[in-house]
Amino acid sequence: MTMKKTAACLLSALVAAAGVSMGVSANEGAAYEAPYQSYTYDKWGNAVPAPNGYVPERSVRGSDLGHTDFRSPADLFYYEDGGEIYVADAGNNRIVVMTEDYEPVAELAVFDNNGEELTLNNPTGVFVRNDTVYIADQNNARIVVCDKEGTVSAVYGKPESTLIEEGFEYKPNKVVVDRFGKIYVQAVGAYEGLLCLSQDGGFINYYGSNKVEMTAKMMVQKIWKMFMTKEQRESMQNFVPIEYNNAFLDHEDFIYATAASSESNTNLITKLNPLGINIFQTKSSDTSPWYKNSNFSDITVDENDLITVVDTIRCMVYQCDENGVLMFAFGGRGSQLGLFQTPSAIEQVGDRLLVLDSTKNNITEFSLTSFGETVQAAIRLYNEGRYQEDIEPWQEVIKRNANYLLAYTGLGKAYYQLEEYEEAMAYFRLANDTQGYSDAYKAYSLEVMRANFGWIIGGIVLLLAAIVAVRRLLRRRRMKREGKSA
Repeated sequence: MTMKKTAACLLSALVAAAGVSMGVSANEGAAYEAPYQSYTYDKWGNAVPAPNGYVPERSVRGSDLGHTDFRSPADLFYYEDGGEIYVADAGNNRIVVMTEDYEPVAELAVFDNNGEELTLNNPTGVFVRNDTVYIADQNNARIVVCDKEGTVSAVYGKPESTLIEEGFEYKPNKVVVDRFGKIYVQAVGAYEGLLCLSQDGGFINYYGSNKVEMTAKMMVQKIWKMFMTKEQRESMQNFVPIEYNNAFLDHEDFIYATAASSESNTNLITKLNPLGINIFQTKSSDTSPWYKNSNFSDITVDENDLITVVDTIRCMVYQCDENGVLMFAFGGRGSQLGLFQTPSAIEQVGDRLLVLDSTKNNITEFSLTSFGETVQAAIRLYNEGRYQEDIEPWQEVIKRNANYLLAYTGLGKAYYQLEEYEEAMAYFRLANDTQGYSDAYKAYSLEVMRANFGWIIGGIVLLLAAIVAVRRLLRRRRMKREGKSA
């Protein structure tokens, strides 16, 4: 390890240790210093401290709502149309409903199923659309559909299809529903992708199957199989696609899914189009340190396509732009407010982030800081096509953190759209954005060529005339030497 990397690691460790010592009571009502140091990465991949994009505000427990405390809560959903937050409280076999200001609304534990009592057994997923609640009732192997009072309208058990293995143990874990009523179920052990169901619960197909990763281990085993008997080959491990562990439906009905940790750290985040094809094109995620060796338990995406995930391995929250470029990294393992034990779900409510912890049995609310607001405002202005206005907030970000690479990329993109390619090249170079620099350089070269087209053509004509004149002169001299007249 180089001296530079050693110093960077030591700095990060000292900053983190200092941050952990700044614990504040969860009962305080206003924002306070976070018990962690947010960071990003420099162009060499080293972690560098950054201003906090989010700080913890408060924690919410079941007892704060007049209920018993949560027990192993598994999922969180914000129903924007109703201004309500739903918690799949798996350990207590219930769905807890509250307002976005944490006022109690309902506790759904006993349901009316055509006059019969229906209860849940380990509900691990909840989704709401058009005031209809969809619950992944995992240990009962079914999706329960009801209204907000708990009156059941449908119960969908294990779907039947020749595409589903006969011995497959159906354990629905998460559920999302698109605007057309199609139900997408992430089930435990379903390596073929999400189960896509019709409005009446019938199986349509597997949706968004992940790819089988070709790793060094697989290549070695494929070579060994060439020299094995049939019995030996059958006894070897079978390689299957990466299994999804969560799903999120964005405002345009694209499904974002997270996958369990894999050997090559690819496709941990996917964005599935209506055909189930992954269209998440990332510039840096596959090689970025925050992406490696992670296990993202949940994902949420806002209207500006900003992606936020929670990692159960490091107990961190990561927010990145639509290209997977890291914006903020915060959190960590601990008992203080703002730290986690087992972050199991994340949801966005306005500009707040809510993180559910299945070990601490609470919800932690994070509020956006002024620095975070400036970064997000710059991204929003660019997405709205207001490129000139986009420059000022990015410059403000650089004043507050000169190591914030996304700001240099943002300025490069803004100047590129304004056709100020020389400026764009300078900022892309500072961001170490090779693709952006290449695009700006090509555009700049073309612009220079167009601006000097007359001179270029004139120069070419003069050059050709000079070549012709020189050739004639040389020809005359040669003929003269040979005693012939011109």
